[in-house]
Amino acid sequence: MSITEILIPSQTVAWLPWAVQYFFYIGSAYAAAILFFVSLVLRDKTSHPLRAALALCLAICAIVGPLALTADLHQPGRAWHFFPHLTSWSWMSRGAILLPIFSMLSVLAAWLYLRPDIAKLESSDNKLMRLAALLTLGKWQVSNKLITLVAGLTLLSGLSIALYTGMEIYAVAARPMWHQPASPILWFVTAFFGAIGFTLLILTLMPTPNKAIELTYTDVSLLKRCVASCSVLSLILLPIWVSNGAYMDLLQYGSWFRNLVLMMAAFVACLVMAFIVMRGQQIKRLSLLVCSGLTISTCWAIRWMTMIEVQTLPKYDQGPYPYDLPLGAPGMLGVVGMAGLWLVLAVILSEVVSSKSDQSVVSNTPLSTQE
Repeated sequence: MSITEILIPSQTVAWLPWAVQYFFYIGSAYAAAILFFVSLVLRDKTSHPLRAALALCLAICAIVGPLALTADLHQPGRAWHFFPHLTSWSWMSRGAILLPIFSMLSVLAAWLYLRPDIAKLESSDNKLMRLAALLTLGKWQVSNKLITLVAGLTLLSGLSIALYTGMEIYAVAARPMWHQPASPILWFVTAFFGAIGFTLLILTLMPTPNKAIELTYTDVSLLKRCVASCSVLSLILLPIWVSNGAYMDLLQYGSWFRNLVLMMAAFVACLVMAFIVMRGQQIKRLSLLVCSGLTISTCWAIRWMTMIEVQTLPKYDQGPYPYDLPLGAPGMLGVVGMAGLWLVLAVILSEVVSSKSDQSVVSNTPLSTQE
């Protein structure tokens, strides 16, 4: 009887932190597209600030996400190679077509909805604000039906992004923890944490006369039910994801056991938060900031764990293959930089939203709104 030792050289992770950033922001974008469409369907019951916050979340995440993707491709110029060399069997190649469509529809839907708010900048004392009012591109009429139609198309496009991003990683059969049905479903469900977290953050940035944020009963109910539903589904999906990893027994790794316990605790915390904080029609800004931080960090952490940490698991030998997040652009600096870009866009764009508005644009007169 002979013993043969197999030595596997250390390898770098295939999916870098830039990929986590992309899936994080683009997931928040397609989840926001769904919630934005729902809020438009319930227009008579939802408030303009919530709809505007969802629209901004949709547009900003749809802009920031693709920028992170180009960084993951190591050079922006490499992205155009997908278009002259399309391959029908590749989900990444399909995504090269689906992603620009979604980003353009997201910006278009947000712009159509926010045109009345942008038009009000004409009366601003700030010269730059008055110039920004030109972004309405005229005073032509936009009906609520048209805005809802564009939002519906954006929703369908967002679902195509959810499918492509989920299948892009699921297709990697070499990673049992990715190549299982629970993976794309888990990423889809937890994307709503990011959408709600960013929406709440934008709400706190909006200029309002009161310290508390005024929301309707339907606003609070929609946010609460979404967070609660996602928390419960995530608590169910995560154990299924762990147990479906073929021959991978994650619980035998001490660090992974701690990761799983922390993620389950985060889902429980989101569930508790939904019922304790999200009640009443007046919510303090500090409470919204806490809710925002919790949901955003939960959305980001589950992607980091299931996309980066999974790559540290040994496939052929005992390992281990630890991964340390670098401080430079490929690591922590990139994470902070993309978050800073998102925050800058949110701070600037949230200034155009008025506290009370509805989308009724009258032709030949200044763009106006009625509640």
